[in-house]
Amino acid sequence: MLKDKFRNPDLLLLLLYIFYCAAIVLRVSVEGTGYLSPDSEYYLEAARSLKAGEGFFIRDLYGLHSRRTGSIAYFSAWPIGYPTLVALVSLTSGLKLFWASKFINLLFAGLGFLLMRHINRQYAFVLASVYGAFTIIEMYSYTWSECVFMFGCLCFVVLLHEVYISGKVVLVYALLATAIFMFLIRYIGFFSGGLILLLALLTWLDDRKSVSRHLLIAFGLNLLFVCIYVLHNYYVAGYNTDAQRLTENMERPAEVFFMAIKGLVIELFIIRKYYLNGSPGILTVATAVLQFSVIGYIWKLLRAESNRVTGAIKCNTLSHIAILVAFAYLLVLVYLRTISQFDSLDYRLLSPFTFIMLFAVVNYIVALPDQLKGVRFAKLLIFSFFLVSVLLNLPKQYLLSLLL
Repeated sequence: MLKDKFRNPDLLLLLLYIFYCAAIVLRVSVEGTGYLSPDSEYYLEAARSLKAGEGFFIRDLYGLHSRRTGSIAYFSAWPIGYPTLVALVSLTSGLKLFWASKFINLLFAGLGFLLMRHINRQYAFVLASVYGAFTIIEMYSYTWSECVFMFGCLCFVVLLHEVYISGKVVLVYALLATAIFMFLIRYIGFFSGGLILLLALLTWLDDRKSVSRHLLIAFGLNLLFVCIYVLHNYYVAGYNTDAQRLTENMERPAEVFFMAIKGLVIELFIIRKYYLNGSPGILTVATAVLQFSVIGYIWKLLRAESNRVTGAIKCNTLSHIAILVAFAYLLVLVYLRTISQFDSLDYRLLSPFTFIMLFAVVNYIVALPDQLKGVRFAKLLIFSFFLVSVLLNLPKQYLLSLLL
């Protein structure tokens, strides 16, 4: 019965994508701020400057770069990748910069959906449904670089897996290109170089010397690119990434560690966040009960075939690698936060970790054979759960006002 419903998984994936895009556009159109933050304004200012032919010298809107509001400064607090994409889309499509940034979000969501299709065509709609989690739908509403970076992380996971399995040289250099792309979107993308080096060492120990040598070359080229970029920043702006403000009033490492733990606990609430302040609202409690009921029921379903499920999960190298990449990002993020006072470790900075972990966990289940008892229903339940999450993260008051 369930199998018949999945005969056209591509149509289900397309319908999910259309619904997701409509949800994002609705959220952006109704929200008074348009999901813009001061960081968003800097991205749009850099895109405006590039589009106007002024390069990456921008008006320092809030004194972030130069400590003098409105002065001209070099755009270095973030890499140039995201505003460059916004400017290119605006130039080629005629869209205003604001909507060009939202189009990029939808474009990279679509690319993510296609990558899910490459991973598992039959159940791509289940894998792609993780985009419905609160953290992810929030990222794809804001004009922030995290949405593009999450796609880069997913590409990196898939390529890391395929290089490990096949050892194809062309994929090694695709992996290098992805690592550079990640760095150009967010500076923390440099963490990918360490994973390339780790894979080089593993393949060397596995007596796969040829692929290991190419991975070492890729690591060297990636490191060279990062160094050249940072040195160029220093040459133009006088500092490597951004102003010295990020070393003032530093928290102690223990405080950063507990900040990270709190942020991760909050991320456990997938549909609606409870920020551990005061009593949770009725909707927060209801969604938490729903979430843990679904998790418990899926756990019960899979326990019926526990030996075969455990065996299949142990063989799921792609999800193993995804978890490795997620925790590598998290460890580097926490370390950087101990030496530089950027934003708190909340859902925004944790979103790449959350996204890759959700993908890994769902992929463990999606990759299970349908012949196992209860597995197909578990997959459908996951899809339904994230669909409910998207619905509950629509602007409810606005929609209700239209009905009344």
